[in-house]
Amino acid sequence: MAEVVTDPACVFMFPNPEKLSPPLCRLDEANIGWVSDDPVLTRVNINVDLDTRIALVGPNGAGKSTLVKALMGELELQDGYRFLHNRLRVGVFT
Repeated sequence: MAEVVTDPACVFMFPNPEKLSPPLCRLDEANIGWVSDDPVLTRVNINVDLDTRIALVGPNGAGKSTLVKALMGELELQDGYRFLHNRLRVGVFT
């Protein structure tokens, strides 16, 4: 008889966030990329508040990870404006 294998349980614990005034994170007319003369994304406008839910879907190399890094402040913008609320804490699960 084959041994029964059960999937391991995984529990995620998320903190109860404090309410912050909008916007939490914003990009205005942002050019984003790794090489200064060749942006991956151009003229990006995005506004994130407490009610925002975002799904990034696209082919490899389309700029999904690059956009997330720019939103989090891990990647400097080539042009445009980024605002991050001073009380914002970002967590990423990949």
